[in-house]
Amino acid sequence: MKKSRPVLFPEFIGNENMSNTVDVRWQDIRPSHKLKIGSPSNRYYEYIYPSLNFKKHSLDNLRELLDFEGIEVYVRSVLKMKNGESYAVLARKGDVPFAKHIVHIFAEIKKSHSSFELLDV
Repeated sequence: MKKSRPVLFPEFIGNENMSNTVDVRWQDIRPSHKLKIGSPSNRYYEYIYPSLNFKKHSLDNLRELLDFEGIEVYVRSVLKMKNGESYAVLARKGDVPFAKHIVHIFAEIKKSHSSFELLDV
């Protein structure tokens, strides 16, 4: 008679996607929520933008965003797009402009929070 192999961890049988953890905290981001701008996930910020007009973005605008690392911001409003993405409109405390011509910045909520470009305070 042939011996069967012992199952080492029977409670994990059928859970092939165990390594995928679901981050639900990004769903808690609402207007007046305080956040902090973290470090860029790439050379520049991938999910934080100076405007939602993507055709007018330039490399200088993306470089200018690098100076905002560590600044505390709050969510002014949340924009929900037709494709299901949500963008947070971020402003500085006291409505002080970020730069000479940048009053608000925009961030994709789910992607920027999961890539640690936006941090909870």
